[in-house]
Amino acid sequence: MAHGSDTDRAKHTTHWHWRGHLAALLLQLLRLTWRVSFVDRFVYDDLYNSDQATFLYFWHGKYVPVLPLLQGYRGCVISSVSERGNTIATICRRFGFTSLLIPDLATRQSMQTMLARVRQEHCVGTAADGPLGPKHQVKGGIVWIASKMNATTIPVSIASKHKFVFSQRWDALEIPMPFSRVTLLFGPPVTVPGQLNTVQLEDWRKQLEDGLTAVDQRVERLVNP
Repeated sequence: MAHGSDTDRAKHTTHWHWRGHLAALLLQLLRLTWRVSFVDRFVYDDLYNSDQATFLYFWHGKYVPVLPLLQGYRGCVISSVSERGNTIATICRRFGFTSLLIPDLATRQSMQTMLARVRQEHCVGTAADGPLGPKHQVKGGIVWIASKMNATTIPVSIASKHKFVFSQRWDALEIPMPFSRVTLLFGPPVTVPGQLNTVQLEDWRKQLEDGLTAVDQRVERLVNP
């Protein structure tokens, strides 16, 4: 019985990996058609070329085009341990990124393990309001990671002229349509200090949330005035 269950789980995992490969292929084809522009890319490039550790964060609903648009950079994408997380991990690898899967309800031990891993990375990226929402609400764990990494933190957002919007999802996932104008904007970098108390963590959580909201609104105005 146990052997059968292991076999079923292996088949299920393989299914989600193949879904990731297919999704990555479709994204690569879409990327070839997009009319892409970057705004304030120097913000990231200067840090990247200096080998300064960086932490990119973005809304969950806009994470899909981030991967093909940043192909060529090296980095690690944090996502949740789940079927969807396995798919995202496969997509990440197809675009040259590594992946780190953590539990939705992380324990102190799992957070410490994750921290040891991300400190080895040149750049780390994650959806600030993922994996379960609420939409456009930065999670406190993001602040904790940014604080412990001693990395420069950069909000990133994307807007597209024409897009598919999966409005039934909690994050209203957006995927640019073929031949759409697509713009990626890097926001002002900040460094979250270490050793924050509870009040300071919340203050910084709100600051990062406001920063990403401002970047998101700005890029939307650029593409859809």
